[in-house]
Amino acid sequence: MRYGVAIPHANRFATPSAIRTMARAVEELGYDSIWVSDHVIVPEGSSYIPEFMDEPLATLAYLAGQTTHVKIGVSVLIVPYRDPVFTAKFLSTVDLLSNGRLIVGTGSGWMQEEFAALGVPFDERGPMTDEYLRVFRNLWETETSSFEGRWKQYSGMRMFPKAAAERRGTIPLWVGGNGAASIRRAAELGDGWHPINLGVDEFAANVHRYRDQCGRFGRTPGPVCLRHMPAGRTQPGGLRPPLAGSADEQAADVRAYAAAGMDELMLSLPARDMDDLLSALRGFMREVVPRV
Repeated sequence: MRYGVAIPHANRFATPSAIRTMARAVEELGYDSIWVSDHVIVPEGSSYIPEFMDEPLATLAYLAGQTTHVKIGVSVLIVPYRDPVFTAKFLSTVDLLSNGRLIVGTGSGWMQEEFAALGVPFDERGPMTDEYLRVFRNLWETETSSFEGRWKQYSGMRMFPKAAAERRGTIPLWVGGNGAASIRRAAELGDGWHPINLGVDEFAANVHRYRDQCGRFGRTPGPVCLRHMPAGRTQPGGLRPPLAGSADEQAADVRAYAAAGMDELMLSLPARDMDDLLSALRGFMREVVPRV
């Protein structure tokens, strides 16, 4: 079992010193991965999405220089927001500079106001995501690249770096989302599936669907990484939210998810301040993980 942390690179946590402190603590505590999130511009007064949030690609580059061995990733990059050629090069450069530590969680997005502000057609976000993921692969896996799509075309073009030398063309793309379209995309175009906030029974059913879809496309299932946020689904009967309660109860939940097909658990924990966050991360690693 692997464990990751989605850091809150927003508001009071958006400073260089805060990000550096979180990154080094995640690595020193023995977590396997550290993750950032993606929003570019949000409506005034948004309560769920912070107005002050560091841009994820820039934050990934910063994390690459502040860590040595922990995996770094984005959960999730909203693929239609950015030109795929530029994004492919940015990501492969981060992978090169981090010595092959990058994982790219991907999504198609949901905030209509953000799509409008970026000039991206909201109703086309699904097909655009599919095409842009194919562009990433094309540019990473070919020396001289050509592509003919609906939104992106090029012929006889060269883009380097591809990625870290030992894994050219294999930057992992984990497709986020719980719905049927996301599961299909993960099976057809991704290297893993990245759901969020599912109870154990629903998670197990969707893992089965993901594996079935992989069979449909003739592909081997990849890792399944569940992102957990405390506001997520409750257990049947609503008695206790997943990964809440005592250390023994949380460890039992992790074992149940693992038995259902989870390869990695990503924690996205609320925190009032840095001490609060680091205490929670330290407690989980010291009290829960040994019981799993």
